[in-house]
Amino acid sequence: VRKRPLNKKELAKKEDDVVTVTDNAYLTVHEPKLKVDLTAYVDKHEFCFDAVLDEQVTNDEVYRATVEPIIPTIFERTKATCFAYGQTGSGKTYTMQPLPLRAAEDLVRQLHQPVYRSQKYKLWLSYFEIYGGKLYDLLSDRRKLCMREDGRQQVCIVGLQEFEVFDVQIVKEFIEKGSASRSTGSTGANEESSRSHAILQLVVKKHNEVKEGKRNTNTDGNEARNGKVVGKISFIDLAGSERGADTTDNDRQTRFWCISCLSEPCRYIVLNWIIIENEKAL
Repeated sequence: VRKRPLNKKELAKKEDDVVTVTDNAYLTVHEPKLKVDLTAYVDKHEFCFDAVLDEQVTNDEVYRATVEPIIPTIFERTKATCFAYGQTGSGKTYTMQPLPLRAAEDLVRQLHQPVYRSQKYKLWLSYFEIYGGKLYDLLSDRRKLCMREDGRQQVCIVGLQEFEVFDVQIVKEFIEKGSASRSTGSTGANEESSRSHAILQLVVKKHNEVKEGKRNTNTDGNEARNGKVVGKISFIDLAGSERGADTTDNDRQTRFWCISCLSEPCRYIVLNWIIIENEKAL
């Protein structure tokens, strides 16, 4: 669990920080309440987690504590998933955005080692979103994608374009391009809230010969076209899971989408496929 500090809007309203962290493992929520006689009191709710990152922890420290230990295992046929869950404005996108780039840095560094270069290991990137029950390729002008199940009962995303990436700068450009294409909207909790579930995948493949840097493939898990999948890591930035009391939207359709987006059948099928096929989830 990661705690974020009060934002500018909350500070301007002079709101209180009602969450405290103890021993990097315990999180306490101090809930202001009123008794029947209108006497104010504070109800404390304590929760224990594997790790609690307070507001002083940087994104770099988040990466080192969560994703970095997984990177070496990607070359050992591991498929991992990293995702953030929480309400709009809780800091999901802020936390998730730097992680793929840092992971790509470490993966590229590993790929430059002679043992992997001699075996023609290469890194591929894809980026798509789930919005309104439909899939869109964020790196191909939001082209609509189709989800299919193959003969091995594995879910495939037909038409998803993968790009071979050679260095971190290329990865950064793809991430910026894809993020700019994401569906966003304004809510009472966040002026620029992600309205979609975005999935960025970094895939290490072993090739028998040099391939072109761009092609259409089906990311089906074990044996991808144009190369054998060695391992992969998927980064999922989920849309907000807000309650009605946390937003002040007048747009009824937007509010309905905010609340219902986590129950979309398409969302469950695709995200479950990504998580279930992976051996490690963060």
